[in-house]
Amino acid sequence: MEPSHLIVKALADPERLRVFADIVLTDSGTTVTDLRARHPRAEKALVRLFEAGLVTREDGKVRAAPDAFKDAAAAARAAAPAAPPGVSPEVAQLYSNGRVSVMPVNRRTRVALLRDIAGRRFAFDRVYTEAEVTETLAAEYHDPLQLRRDMVDELLLERTLGGREYRRREAPPI
Repeated sequence: MEPSHLIVKALADPERLRVFADIVLTDSGTTVTDLRARHPRAEKALVRLFEAGLVTREDGKVRAAPDAFKDAAAAARAAAPAAPPGVSPEVAQLYSNGRVSVMPVNRRTRVALLRDIAGRRFAFDRVYTEAEVTETLAAEYHDPLQLRRDMVDELLLERTLGGREYRRREAPPI
């Protein structure tokens, strides 16, 4: 079972959630005896929390394992990536559900994103109509016209004077 499912199932029970919260709020860890005094069903709850990787036992004390959430998120991303296949890892964090979710303000990051999209979506040896470019970019971002303008401005796409035809071109380095 995927780690995120184990975590959700472990914390879905109110008693286990209270036990876990108690452990989290005790910075230096707590003993099972102390937990049992505060929560009558602590031992039963601990079994599921250990299984989910949410808690560890060190030096006789039970401590929260915050890396469990990070690891579960990484496993979930690997199972269902937010970015489409082929996206550069450099810009993958800008995607959600297969589309660009945020346009970066930083020029270097924005140009890296534009280069990635141009590299995946447009061939060098082909002429595209304005409608083809707009339709292609609409699959990537909610404002395809802005993407198109940015690609022309950053010299990734070249358009004819009338704006009816576009060609992919290699941009100069940043």
